Amino acid sequence: MKRLLGAALAALCPFAAHAQPMILPLTAGDMLAQTHSHAIILNVTGTFRQLSGELTYDLAAGTCHVDVTFVVKSMELPNALVRSQTMSASFLDPDQYPTQHYVGDCEGDKLVGQLTMHGQTHPFDMTQTLVKTNEVVTEIHTEGTLNRYEWGLNGNGMTVGKMIRVTNDISLDGKPPVPVGG
Repeated sequence: MKRLLGAALAALCPFAAHAQPMILPLTAGDMLAQTHSHAIILNVTGTFRQLSGELTYDLAAGTCHVDVTFVVKSMELPNALVRSQTMSASFLDPDQYPTQHYVGDCEGDKLVGQLTMHGQTHPFDMTQTLVKTNEVVTEIHTEGTLNRYEWGLNGNGMTVGKMIRVTNDISLDGKPPVPVGG
């Protein structure tokens, strides 16, 4: 009877059965990390194809900790011209700064953390949204906007806007992450 009651509670509240936080290794297969910027007359989306890290989360307690590293040269961009400008020594300079790193913790509906990019570390907070499918949380979406000049990304000032929107979609159900709104 006790086992049956436990199974029934677990079925009704799938995250109540987890007495400890869950740990999810982060790869490009379960985390879609993108940057969105405006360049002259078009919007440019960059997608990191290599990343590694870990998400520790407890949905019932509303806690999480993320630690993830992005490989700069792995960023997929819309065309060769945009890629050459973005990867140039005057912008991301992946030969000198091969990775970007983010560490943060959930605080309510925010992910509060530190972003290291272009050799500089600064606070970078993002909003956090839990995406549900059939009343079960299947994805975590985070979004924030940074001023690239704060990280020393001063190149391409005449062609790229100073504000860059960052989005991350992390799948919790083993399916490829889907960008919110996409």
